[in-house]
Amino acid sequence: MQQGMLSSLLLSTSLLFTSVPVSATEMTVNTVEQWLANEQVQTKTSEFLQFVIQDEVDSLRFALQRLAFPQQEVARYQLLSKLEQQNIALTPKMAVFVEQQLALTPTYQVLERGDGYEFTVPAFNYQAIASRLMKQWHQDQTILAFVLNAEKQTLELESWLSGPEHQVQAREALLIRELDSLSPEAVNYLSDQLTQSNVVSWLPSNQVMVRLAQVSEDPAVYKMLWRMRADFHSQQELERLAKTASHFSLEQVMAATQNPSLKEEAITLLTKVNPLSEDVKTFLVSRMALADEAPLVARELAKQGHGRWLQDLVNDNPQVKGSLIQKVLP
Repeated sequence: MQQGMLSSLLLSTSLLFTSVPVSATEMTVNTVEQWLANEQVQTKTSEFLQFVIQDEVDSLRFALQRLAFPQQEVARYQLLSKLEQQNIALTPKMAVFVEQQLALTPTYQVLERGDGYEFTVPAFNYQAIASRLMKQWHQDQTILAFVLNAEKQTLELESWLSGPEHQVQAREALLIRELDSLSPEAVNYLSDQLTQSNVVSWLPSNQVMVRLAQVSEDPAVYKMLWRMRADFHSQQELERLAKTASHFSLEQVMAATQNPSLKEEAITLLTKVNPLSEDVKTFLVSRMALADEAPLVARELAKQGHGRWLQDLVNDNPQVKGSLIQKVLP
């Protein structure tokens, strides 16, 4: 009995320290599943994860290399899977380790068959996971550089948002996504680059301007946005502001009427504010003093049930274009 147990132990130990197979070996799906459920490998993987957390890369690399195949390949796969699933931030040293996994060739393959075809895939595709981890790491580094440079107030928007189209698009997306994580001082620093210049030779896209205006809540940024050619993003922002209906947001909707492409929509949105604030009423009255705008404003107000107020204006306010307003009243 004891001799049999000793033989089993020696066999298990030899499996942990055998050399790497030279050529690819086919493995069945059932065998793959059995290895993934293997408690001994799972225990080793947990130990390796602690090396990652402690940033002990040399210890991790040495411990992995001591494992026999296929345990080594299974543990490598499961370790990288845990890094991805638990969203563990990689240190620079650990990023180097993960990148090195891309250069390794998977030893075990699974044959997949379909209707008239068959092909082999890695049984433990740690390379694919490593690729995703590195992509995320590079993205995290880019985000960190953006945040640090903005906070240090060394990020120059014009140069940072210039270059190849794909790079500009990626950086615009990053800025839009991360802008609200910056301090107010950093946001103001970025806004001032656009609003404090006497001559504006460059402006970012409408989408970036919208996000910068939202986060900064700087009237000067909104003023520049409304001067730009209107598009889907500026129209969406106009609708958002009107729906918010705060004093500040309604001021920006009123300011948007200076853009010919947004004027009609902005006026329409203002007439739908419920209840109409005194500031909005004053603004709409001023627009009804203009011959080319009075019919539009009056028509939209009538649609919203403000006919009596319009009639009172016609009777009591000589500044408005009474005859034009009267045409839209029943």
